[in-house]
Amino acid sequence: MLRLALGLFAAGVMALTGLVHAQTLESIRAAQHMACGTVMGVDDWNGQDVHGDLSSLEGEVCRAVAVAIFGDAGTLTIQAFPAEPEALNALKAGTIQLAVGISPSASTAIQFGVGFGPSVFYDSQRLLVSKLSGIKDLPGLRDRLVCALDMSPPERVLRDEMTARGIPYALQAHSEQGEMDAAVAVRRCEAGTGMESRLAQSRANFHAWTNDFVFLPERFGLAPMVPAYRYGDQRLGLVIDWTVSALIEAEALGITRQNVAAAAERQDMRAEQLLGHDFATGQALGLAHDWAAKVIAATGNYGEIFQRTTGGPYHLDRGLNALWTEGGLMRPLPMK
Repeated sequence: MLRLALGLFAAGVMALTGLVHAQTLESIRAAQHMACGTVMGVDDWNGQDVHGDLSSLEGEVCRAVAVAIFGDAGTLTIQAFPAEPEALNALKAGTIQLAVGISPSASTAIQFGVGFGPSVFYDSQRLLVSKLSGIKDLPGLRDRLVCALDMSPPERVLRDEMTARGIPYALQAHSEQGEMDAAVAVRRCEAGTGMESRLAQSRANFHAWTNDFVFLPERFGLAPMVPAYRYGDQRLGLVIDWTVSALIEAEALGITRQNVAAAAERQDMRAEQLLGHDFATGQALGLAHDWAAKVIAATGNYGEIFQRTTGGPYHLDRGLNALWTEGGLMRPLPMK
């Protein structure tokens, strides 16, 4: 009976939360304003935020959602937070309605009372080496010195992977990211390990030496970065889901910021569905029929956003973030 009572109480709380938060999209429209948070991933802010600074890409997702809702981004404010917990606390408190760049987990969902949208960036742990080292793959690190942040998740994953593969190595642990970056840059260690976004950001800061460093092919794990909204905000969640999908579908169809107006004349079914000729998606989401066309005109498609905010600045290829048709993981929901 006690379990039943507790279960009914929890269900009631979740239902009430859903009713309260279901009004978020309406309140955004009534205020003619949306507040969005991004995560900068400040070096050494805490021991868990191991990603690079993806706030520029995340800000474009904020902008895309605002354009989907309002038709333009003039009513949007973006606040950059040093790390994920700060962004999540702001979301929980209601000072922002959307946080982009969150690592989804069951514990985060329960602790902060949030739901998650689709991935806007897939990160993974990798190893960065100098071209001069001649190392081509993980076995090439046998009996070599590898740098990692002390007691960080990448250090523990590296140990597990090397042990499982029977590859002995020496570890040089660093307490600060900048210290580790310097050791890798001047080759005091043969490789540095960390999340790809973090290593790419560090490599870009090597300046004249940037092109002298490459990633080994192996990847350890998969770490998606997603938008988060308060639990129960299903209507806002649907707008977020299909906005991200519209960006990906636009790239798949070759529809860009420059040609989106001309693409409205295309006769193929997927382009017509994306650009709102049949009104179906817009009506279902409560948006203007041409909402996706306005989003693409404002931000470009996903590939354009990636190159402008992450690929170009960090000299980072698409990898996992390529379209599903090109060996990556980015795939859209049906635009109908």
